[in-house]
Amino acid sequence: MSGPPQVSVVITTCGRPRMLAEAVGSVLQQEMIPSEIIIVDDGGERDARDVVNSLPPDGPPVRVVDGPGKGPGAARNIGLRLANGGFVAFLDDDDQWAPRKTREQAHWLARSSELGVLGTRAMTVRCRTFPVGSLRGDYAGPRPLPLRSLARANRLVLSSVMARRECLADVGGFDESLALAQDWDLWLRVAESGWGLALLDAPFVAYHRHEGQRSANRTEMRRWECIVLKKALARREQGAAAPAVRRRLAWAHARLGRLLVREGQVEGGYQELRRSMSFFGWNPVVWAAAARCVLSRRVWQGARP
Repeated sequence: MSGPPQVSVVITTCGRPRMLAEAVGSVLQQEMIPSEIIIVDDGGERDARDVVNSLPPDGPPVRVVDGPGKGPGAARNIGLRLANGGFVAFLDDDDQWAPRKTREQAHWLARSSELGVLGTRAMTVRCRTFPVGSLRGDYAGPRPLPLRSLARANRLVLSSVMARRECLADVGGFDESLALAQDWDLWLRVAESGWGLALLDAPFVAYHRHEGQRSANRTEMRRWECIVLKKALARREQGAAAPAVRRRLAWAHARLGRLLVREGQVEGGYQELRRSMSFFGWNPVVWAAAARCVLSRRVWQGARP
């Protein structure tokens, strides 16, 4: 009889030792302890090693490796290549897990050989002392996430995901050229490859919001969303999900355009709104925003000496 599933945890960190210690602590408090923890330190300091040296000696093996300094995608790929477990779970150093998380996810992944990626809901919190042990909840089982649904929005928080290592290897891991939204790009490629993706409708992750997050910059986030969706559309131009991707790309350009206009970048905003119309031209909200851009540009040009 086969033994329990082997789960490797990949944690990426960059100069945040206090947060890292809390993240690792939540892994060590799991009801099903992972078989190994791989910490990829992308900050070039010894903070991660200091945290590991303070851990109790009776836990799972913990390795610290230096990241290449090329961003989170490259760091996660290093952890993925080093992982020995059949299942790999990702955790950012500023998030934490509820104690039931690995047990529940490993159970469902082991039951379905076609399921490649399984996430959970996440509770967004701003307090570092949030009691993750209070994150409980019942659910009916994994809810499938088809490609059409994933094309409309990123349904999976990275720190909530446990995946088959074979599945992620099949699609090439994270795209290291993407500064943001690497996880969304990966889920789209997994869905396109035929592997199943699903969500446990229970909050097993505390997702911390703070000023140090790059994703907090909405304008930059929207730019990278557009890039991810353009990649997806190029792969799916003749596929069944192409219309959904085109509409979502039009929406992404529209949101970026409106943000740029609010920031005073009228010309850049106008160009993004025009791109939105090229993908989906029947959105009256976009046309109204573009008209305001044209009017603002003419007013500004007329006011110049």
